[in-house]
Amino acid sequence: MSLQYTITCSAMNDRDVALIKSLLGIIGKVGGADWSYSDDPGADVVIVDVEEGGVGSLKAHKNKRALVVYASPDKTLIPNTFMLNKPARARDLIDVLTAIQNRLVAG
Repeated sequence: MSLQYTITCSAMNDRDVALIKSLLGIIGKVGGADWSYSDDPGADVVIVDVEEGGVGSLKAHKNKRALVVYASPDKTLIPNTFMLNKPARARDLIDVLTAIQNRLVAG
């Protein structure tokens, strides 16, 4: 039985949310886990566009199991978060999801 995780987006424009949904539709099964998009704010993982919503939007989600900072490559990584460079690409998303899964499984 594979693990199942949900992902939602915060402080992102509609185009980037559609891109993330599309990528998840293509690569939703990664490393023995099923990843799906959810509009539920209680999702396992939140991808936050810090350029759209600012760092304050990260603080609003600090209790999530995993946070992904979605930003241009030159932005500083906030501690205890994962990074997904703009624009999102399938290979980068797979790498981030694998790292998140490793952390979630470890505890």
